[in-house]
Amino acid sequence: MSQIKQVSFEGPLGTLRGLLHLPDRNQPAPAVVMLHGFTGQHIEDGRLFAQAAKCLAEAGFAVLRFDFFGSGDSDGEFDQFTILTEVADAVTALDWISAQPEIDASRIGVIGLSMGGGVTGLLCGQDSRVKAAVFWNAVSLPKITSLAAFTPEVQAATMGPLRVGKDFSAVILSADIVGSVRRYAGPGLILRGTADEVVVLEHAEALKDALGSRGTLYLIDGADHTFRRPEWQREAFEISTRWLAAQLKP
Repeated sequence: MSQIKQVSFEGPLGTLRGLLHLPDRNQPAPAVVMLHGFTGQHIEDGRLFAQAAKCLAEAGFAVLRFDFFGSGDSDGEFDQFTILTEVADAVTALDWISAQPEIDASRIGVIGLSMGGGVTGLLCGQDSRVKAAVFWNAVSLPKITSLAAFTPEVQAATMGPLRVGKDFSAVILSADIVGSVRRYAGPGLILRGTADEVVVLEHAEALKDALGSRGTLYLIDGADHTFRRPEWQREAFEISTRWLAAQLKP
């Protein structure tokens, strides 16, 4: 039976907090780091990340899911983060999990949802410790996403009391996610719900083009942006777990 531990580690801007799932095994395990989306946290909508981590741990993976700086239980305020602070947090998460005795640091994969998928794209192109990258309804083309257009009026209408910082839009517009994925040498799995109205199909197609023969694009029929229905979650978990097992061999 897998174990779950509360963990914390120091990021570039403050303390980051989350959970570490450990599989029931006596030797170091391959690891998966999960990166949440915009306004998300380490549980995610519909307990998506909690359920995914349980599934992965049962398959023999250690799983770290944590809150970025400015989100959830981690330090900072929401208006203090950008996509680049999240990339820096993700590098720190790789540092931390690589140092844990239960982990085989040569076998680390990353799963990113939505904007966390964009972070995954930027991360894998700069950090060779990422051996497998999974993109769930991932942002790859910032200029065609609403993340780049958060005027005060749009924020007030869609985000309640939350506000992004003044540099948020400029930073994400300058992020070359597709170029970073092209530099990444490893394999990638792109999952997209066919009914995702938040991140349109062009994002997934751009990732597949950047990965070329190293990439696999899988469509989940009828699924929305965060795989809210149990059957969509099951399909996402089964496909991702099977693919990660083929790459990282738990």
